[in-house]
Amino acid sequence: MLVLVPGTVAVIGSGLVAGVFFAVSASVLPAVGALRTPDYIRLHRRLGEGYHPVMPLVVTAAAAANLAMVVLAPDTLARVLFGTALAGLVGVQLISQFGNVPLNRRVNAVDPDALPPDWADPREPWRAWHTRRTLCAFAALLADAAAVALVPVP
Repeated sequence: MLVLVPGTVAVIGSGLVAGVFFAVSASVLPAVGALRTPDYIRLHRRLGEGYHPVMPLVVTAAAAANLAMVVLAPDTLARVLFGTALAGLVGVQLISQFGNVPLNRRVNAVDPDALPPDWADPREPWRAWHTRRTLCAFAALLADAAAVALVPVP
């Protein structure tokens, strides 16, 4: 029973992260890419209102559960897989913090109705960082799913 709760949190958490990132890639990014810059800035801000309080908590909970499973898993292969998932989620956190968040701050700091002439549109670099963290999230999900399949449940 000890491994059941963190193992479940790990796989559900990494699944949520991968799923949300997939949805952003498949739907949100094409939509914001088609918008005029002022409209993009307004939508970007609105999307962040719900996303930013929730997603860092989900990623952190999934990472903590994976860390617990690195210690609690009953065999070496499962520990390695949970460790791999943990590394993927740490990658998500690092890419978010040092890639996407600085771009978010740039978008939030500008007046959409009075863009400075030298303002560089961050949509393409944001997409590139997001793609990298999406790959990390899917690696975490795959490792968690494999690990949970291998962990014997009493």
